[in-house]
Amino acid sequence: MAHKTCGMHIEDIKAELRKKYGPLTSISRDLGLSKNAVSATISQPGYSVLNERRIAKLLGRTVFEVWGKDRFHEDGTPVSQVADRTPTSRVPADLRRNVVAA
Repeated sequence: MAHKTCGMHIEDIKAELRKKYGPLTSISRDLGLSKNAVSATISQPGYSVLNERRIAKLLGRTVFEVWGKDRFHEDGTPVSQVADRTPTSRVPADLRRNVVAA
């Protein structure tokens, strides 16, 4: 079963921005960003939290309403996009190749 987010659909975000402000590249330019910054922010989670907040402000909504639980918590704090790399178990010393911890 597909994962359903509670935020807006990406195409809905783009459409609403285009209706209010014109092409995404001109919005990027008006915000003082590179020409693809708004488009990259919409399509890539974690690209720029600041730009995600700016887009939500342009739409007149909270960041949670726009991006949903995949990118922000209900209180407006961003969800960490960094993978947790902590090991779940330790390798016994007798199974280590050099028997020396790194």
